[in-house]
Amino acid sequence: MMARGFFVISLLALLLAGCSASEPLTLPIKGKSMPRLQLTNLDGETFSSHKVFADKVVILNVWATWCPPCRQEMPDLIRLSEMLPRDKFLVAGLAADNNAEDVRAYIEQQKIPFPIYWDKGGKAIAAEKLGVFKYPETFIINRYGIFVEKVVGAFPWADPQMVEVLNGIYNTGKVPAARK
Repeated sequence: MMARGFFVISLLALLLAGCSASEPLTLPIKGKSMPRLQLTNLDGETFSSHKVFADKVVILNVWATWCPPCRQEMPDLIRLSEMLPRDKFLVAGLAADNNAEDVRAYIEQQKIPFPIYWDKGGKAIAAEKLGVFKYPETFIINRYGIFVEKVVGAFPWADPQMVEVLNGIYNTGKVPAARK
C-alpha cells in the first residue's frame, strides 16, 4: 500500500513538473518545419537558422570535440561539404562543448571548411530545441525548411550513395525511396 502511494505521488510530481515549463518544447518532427534556432558562432554573432538555411538542403551535425564518434565522422563531413555545390547544400555543425576555445582549436586542427555554431554545453539548442543528448546526431532539412531525416551516431557521409540521396532530397523535398 505504501509503495502504491509513493507511485501516485511520484506520478503527480512528474505531471506537475511538466506543467511548470516556461515554454513548450518544440522538438523537430519529421515532415514539419524545423524549429527556428538562434545560432551563435564562435565570435559571439547570432544568426537565425531560417535565414542561414534558406533555400538549401542542410546537413546539421550536432557534435562535441570530446566525442570519439564525432571525431571519427568529421573527416567524412568535411569531404561531403567539398563534394556538394554550396548554392544548393549547407553542411553545418553545432558544437556542444563547454569551452569555445576547444572548438576553435579543433576547427583549425581539422581545417573544417563549413560553418560551426556553438551551443555551450549543448543545453540551449542541442538538448532544449533538438532533443539531442548523445552525440553525434545529424538533422537533414530540405530546402523548404522541413525536417526530413535524423541520423544518430557516426555515419559515412562522403559515400557517393549519400550524395545521391541528398540530391534526391534537393529535387523532391524528401528522402528518396530505397532502390530494390
